[in-house]
Amino acid sequence: MEPPRRCYPVIVALCLLCGGAPALALYDPAKEYAETPAVAARFPDPVVEIATPAFRAGRTDFTSQEEMIAFVEELARRNPALRVRIVGFSQEHRAIPLLLFSTPAGSDGDIVKSGKPTVLIIGQQHGNEPAGGEAVLALALQLSGEEGGRLLERINVLLVPRANPDGAFHFIRGLVNGADVNRDHLLESTPEGRALGRVFADYQPDVVLDCHEFGVKTRWFEKFHALQGYDALIQYATISNLPPALTEASERLFREPLLRAFERAGLRHSWYYTSSYDVNDKRVSMGGVVPDTGRNIAGLRNAVSFLLETRGVGIGRAHYKRRVYTHLVAMNAIVASSATHADELVALNRHLRQEIAAAAGQGDLVVASAAAATRHTLEMLNPETGADTSIEVDWRSALDIRPLLTRSRPYGYLLPSSEARAAEHLRALGVSVMRLDEGTTLDVGRYRVTAADEARKDDVRRNDEDPPTSVVRITSVVEAVRVDFKAGDFYVPLDQPLANLVAAALEPETQSSYAANRLLTLPPVGNAARVLPLYRVPERPSVAMTVWEGGD
Repeated sequence: MEPPRRCYPVIVALCLLCGGAPALALYDPAKEYAETPAVAARFPDPVVEIATPAFRAGRTDFTSQEEMIAFVEELARRNPALRVRIVGFSQEHRAIPLLLFSTPAGSDGDIVKSGKPTVLIIGQQHGNEPAGGEAVLALALQLSGEEGGRLLERINVLLVPRANPDGAFHFIRGLVNGADVNRDHLLESTPEGRALGRVFADYQPDVVLDCHEFGVKTRWFEKFHALQGYDALIQYATISNLPPALTEASERLFREPLLRAFERAGLRHSWYYTSSYDVNDKRVSMGGVVPDTGRNIAGLRNAVSFLLETRGVGIGRAHYKRRVYTHLVAMNAIVASSATHADELVALNRHLRQEIAAAAGQGDLVVASAAAATRHTLEMLNPETGADTSIEVDWRSALDIRPLLTRSRPYGYLLPSSEARAAEHLRALGVSVMRLDEGTTLDVGRYRVTAADEARKDDVRRNDEDPPTSVVRITSVVEAVRVDFKAGDFYVPLDQPLANLVAAALEPETQSSYAANRLLTLPPVGNAARVLPLYRVPERPSVAMTVWEGGD
């Protein structure tokens, strides 16, 4: 396991990129869907120049790993406001670069202490969705110019052009082990997930934009005999326990200006939505309401957080300039809004951190929830004529989240010293974890397991061709007990800014929890005393403790 929160020099990355692997990705245009001329005519290329590798003369494929590294290294040589760090390596040992734009240039810690809000933009978590990553390179080029210098007086900008370099090389959605890095932001079980986690923990971004692409034909043609017609789908964080002020800022300061930017550019847009791969299941869902995706985890980290998807999966390089341009329009709108409202964002983040920490031991937590069922009309395209077609569907609205299970908010959680693996995962997320200096006896809540069974991890876009991910579906009750704790046991307080992230990890009922994913020791099925090694602490414990720095 690589050491946490470490950046690698770029020169090392260049030496270790691929072990001599071919430069071109395994993209085969013959496998992609070809639209009719009438459909293609609906998506003309914009009259703009995009000076990134994939748009060089004669290109029929996408930017390679080597081209990406060379491009960002050349920008860094020319621009003192840009530093490049390698935050990790993929499973096939390709570098994951982070581009840090800040003025005045200084150490990494200066970004957090700069007094300016930080914007993080992530590209290509899914390898067969290249447009977002290409737009990140185009934005880096823009930020290296005169206008970029003016923006950097107000904000810091962090860019991850390619979060899944192996997937980009093989031109597949997931990681090479079949995992989905965009479902790994809480567990951080993959090298790629840990690399992104370091970025969040080390730089604490105030605004996050996660860039993807969505399928044009598959599922939609089979279910509705229609093709996707929007240029862009967007959605901010939709997860329980978010402070209302964060959602309000997401809508007012960012989504509304973003929609105006799309409309000025002549780009069609909608809320994000998806559907399962079961052709008999015609429900359509907005993005999920569980704590695993980058969009929702960033929200639990108190950041304004957006998912952006463009019309691209399954059509190869068709309309590639328009797709990249769509991302670039959105990125520029997000960056501009951040700069315009820089002081408000700094004040908002300070308020959220204080509010969340002050809520320890008060009110309720939503442990599990579901999107509300309603009806909605999608504007799609006739696959032959390209004409608009309206389709009414059963809709799961993530804007209306219905609680399924609530519990009182504890003051913190206690873990026995045997659960160091879970404590280390929390610490890697940036959570403050304490260790008891002495033994004590406390009145706590204990989780008694009433049911536990193996289940496939569910997802609103479920694809039965994806490798199955098994979790333990847990039902428990909390019972009051008095327990002796020992020196060395772990205490995770909720009077800290990442309290809602802690609760998402430790409350056992959701499929993203540490218990469901076996990061906590689970009691044997035949054990009569089926209790979890996890305790809820209702009041601040009066016992000496110190901040745990990891290790023994």
